[in-house]
Amino acid sequence: MTVTAKNSKGTELFVGTASGVDADSYLDGVAQEQISDVSFPNSATHRFTPGDEKPEADIADRDWWISQDTGKTVAKTFDLDAEPQVLVIAPANSDDSLDGTTVSLQMRVKGVFALSLLGIAGTIILAGFSVFFFMRWWDSRIRPPKKDVGRPNGTGPDEGGGPDSSDSGPGGGSGSGRGGRGPADDRTATGEPGPATQPISTVQPDTAGQAPPRRRDLRNRRSFRAVTASVLGTGLVLSGCANMPIAKPSSPDTTPYERTAVRPGEAGKFMTNYTESLDKTLGDKGSDLDKIQAAPLIDHTRAQIQIADKAKQKLRAPNFTEVVAGSPNFTEYPMWFYAFGTADKNSTDGDKQLTQVMLVTRESASTDPLVRSASYIPTDQMPTLMADDSGAVEKGPEDFSEDLTTASGDVSSFLVDGKAKSGGPEGLKEGGFKGFRDYLGDLRDKDSGFDKVDVDCKPYEDLKFEDMSLSTENGAIGMGEVRCTLTIKAPSDYALDLGDTVEAVKTNDKEGDTIKVDTAHPYVLMKTGDELTAVATDWNVLSSKVE
Repeated sequence: MTVTAKNSKGTELFVGTASGVDADSYLDGVAQEQISDVSFPNSATHRFTPGDEKPEADIADRDWWISQDTGKTVAKTFDLDAEPQVLVIAPANSDDSLDGTTVSLQMRVKGVFALSLLGIAGTIILAGFSVFFFMRWWDSRIRPPKKDVGRPNGTGPDEGGGPDSSDSGPGGGSGSGRGGRGPADDRTATGEPGPATQPISTVQPDTAGQAPPRRRDLRNRRSFRAVTASVLGTGLVLSGCANMPIAKPSSPDTTPYERTAVRPGEAGKFMTNYTESLDKTLGDKGSDLDKIQAAPLIDHTRAQIQIADKAKQKLRAPNFTEVVAGSPNFTEYPMWFYAFGTADKNSTDGDKQLTQVMLVTRESASTDPLVRSASYIPTDQMPTLMADDSGAVEKGPEDFSEDLTTASGDVSSFLVDGKAKSGGPEGLKEGGFKGFRDYLGDLRDKDSGFDKVDVDCKPYEDLKFEDMSLSTENGAIGMGEVRCTLTIKAPSDYALDLGDTVEAVKTNDKEGDTIKVDTAHPYVLMKTGDELTAVATDWNVLSSKVE
């Protein structure tokens, strides 16, 4: 089927196809005309839904369109047996309208014309046969008997005049016979004309001299019935030609729709677009960062931009050599998915190759995907995701959600006292966890000059990490974050000097002997069998202030 839209006023039009979950979310609350059913050749079911004049975001900028095109005349051809999609026609410029736009539908089918010709020819032939047999049947109906049928043998029209009718013949005489003579006999004898007919009760036909009644031609009758049935059957078939299965399109069903949050091939596209946008943002000192990141990650990046500017360094986004993504199957917004990008060796420090794990959310089809958390794990620890036929990855089991909640408390406790609890996740004495504990040790060293260094750590609660996890081949994977506050007190006769990193993120210029430093500790939690492992390659300074 081909759907064509033309505008008589020269307005630039947009046509696009999308999954229903995206189109429904994008057009939610927007004035629109919905065509839900089409019956060829000239009937459509549609309804108008009132709302806002235009969507929140430009229609051509959305990344979820399966196909799209623009022009004064736009068209889309699709297979009627294809997976259901929503086709959207709108002005390419959101300030324009669809006034003067005409939408038409055309359907190309094979075999209907030839079948119709055969049907017409067959009808004509059958109609001719039916007329022929009907006339034959009509001509062979039971006819009235001939005039001489039912008369005595040897008698002719002149019944009363011949010698055989005299009184002297055998069986005659003047006496009465079996029936006797009635008045009619007297009239015959005297030459008077008799009645033209006799009462039916007195007629005694001589069956021996009559021709037998003719039988009805049952064979002709059966032929007539067969022809009639054939004609009626052919008429019923031809009456349905307009609705033959080959020519009748299926009705587009507008709900429900299902798709994975990341379709096959979209992970690489997302990672490429994100890297390019992040590089541009970092070069512009954080402008438009909120279009690609959200809390808690955006807090880390803003602090890193400040620190890099203070240290006269240049930040850049990592490059990826391999990308995969996973998400459960969703039918509505908001959505989330995990993206895994193997970084090339020039993008990270150290000898081991690392894979960046990112948690991405999307609130609606009108908004862009936002990276909410990012952390690295060694590439050789990257688990295998198990996707189904549609590309969806099963959500992590319920007991792993409980593990994520428990692990956040274990990480918080370890960052405070440096003691790993029995039964807690492995890996707390390595990587970023160990790095933070070493930093605390340096601050508490007697040669540092500080009177007191306290630390308080709590799990980050503004994002429900425990609700967003994925199953893997041998377990599950999820993310988490802990926020800590360092309270550093120096002697009153000492000047505070915590280095460029802490100075770069100061939020006030107050004079004092106490400084508070906020830090962030993102990590990845993986479960393999019954073993839990927490992985953190680094930690971040977020802000500082003097009290």
